[in-house]
Amino acid sequence: MARYRPWHITIKHTAMIATEKTMLANWGNYPRTQATIAYPETADDARAEVLRHERLIARGNGKCYGDAALAPNVLSTLRLNRLHHFDAENGEVHCEAGVLLADLLDVIVPAGWFFQVTPGIKNITVGGAIACDVHGKNHPTKGCFSSGLLDFELLRADGSVVRCSRTEHADLFWQTSGGMGWTGVILTARFRLMRIHGVHLRQMAVRAENLDELFRAFEDHAVWPYAAGWVDCLAGGGAFGRGVVYFAQHTGNPASEPLKYPHRNTRNVPFFAPPWLLNTLSIRLHNYMLFSKAKTGEQLVDLDRYFYPLDRIRNWNRLYGRRGFIQYQFCLPEENSAEGIRHILQTIRSSKDQPFLSVLKRHGDRPLEAVHSFPIRGYSLALDFPRTKTVFGLVNKLDELVWRHGGKVYLAKDACSAPQMGRVDPTAFGEAKFSSLQRERLTRPGS
Repeated sequence: MARYRPWHITIKHTAMIATEKTMLANWGNYPRTQATIAYPETADDARAEVLRHERLIARGNGKCYGDAALAPNVLSTLRLNRLHHFDAENGEVHCEAGVLLADLLDVIVPAGWFFQVTPGIKNITVGGAIACDVHGKNHPTKGCFSSGLLDFELLRADGSVVRCSRTEHADLFWQTSGGMGWTGVILTARFRLMRIHGVHLRQMAVRAENLDELFRAFEDHAVWPYAAGWVDCLAGGGAFGRGVVYFAQHTGNPASEPLKYPHRNTRNVPFFAPPWLLNTLSIRLHNYMLFSKAKTGEQLVDLDRYFYPLDRIRNWNRLYGRRGFIQYQFCLPEENSAEGIRHILQTIRSSKDQPFLSVLKRHGDRPLEAVHSFPIRGYSLALDFPRTKTVFGLVNKLDELVWRHGGKVYLAKDACSAPQMGRVDPTAFGEAKFSSLQRERLTRPGS
């Protein structure tokens, strides 16, 4: 069995826990709050922080979008980032919660492994992946991150550490998976990987001239393990709901030479764009270019290009300016998806607020135990709106439509939806110590 020495990528450990006071926001740059962040480097450091505060929340790399993992007191896991063990024969990883998926890629891919489930960005922590129970482009076949999760260590409010798995503290295992950090601080985790034989995928793009064709593309190509679509939310008439779906499957054969993760050059957005940059005209032009550039057909693409296209542009959230943006991601049951998404696109077209990015995915059945996982059998749509004074009114309208069609919103992206929209009761978690701005907002009387 292959063994790898633990590695660490932070500064030298000191006797005092490093802290900083700063204005803190997640990737959407809204909301922002004054926070004191502690950076424990050991489990004992983390325990001391938990016992010292009446309220706090754990935080990974801050790549969620709304008011999750924000609080006056924040415990950062970024220095809890040791890889304890990688079983290269059986594809299992044991690491601390602050390890980034991006850092694991250089370890697991050369050994012929990849994540069973990965979101659309790689610079998230393992702890964050568990807390949000992230999903990817292969939910119908692989489910969420919890599907490959073996166990984890959870630091509780009283300072105790419990090991949670499907057979040991199973209630905490499932409450923590997708529980937004409200059960405690994840310290370490073990999870399974998926065998691959190459760093490329066979990708097929299918252009859809309208919304009906878009849904038909997903249905007709359901055998492909990966699928994600882009929707032109501004197109009208016969082109209403047009878009492109990108399907993919792994390729390659067992080889004697080791694989290498295909890192790509990145570009950076060095400053916040002016607020007028993203407007109806520029968004229409962007949509036109995306649709006209897409060509139906197949090509080989590498892992980085297919799974993490947004990571090619560092600090792309600055394109929305200092005002930030609201990502609204919802999922509707399969039987209501076509009608519900049609109504939602019609509502967006009639509003002043237009999304710059939109991603449509198909989802499969959710395990009964995964009570807090976001996807349900059906379709989800993620929409990125520049934050304006009127976008909150639009969110209220979208909430009503999503609720009417039996859907829900993704708490990892939520900044301002009605409390019931996540279909999760924050008061049922018990551990009031672990409280974020989001948890407080969702339990506030009269909210």
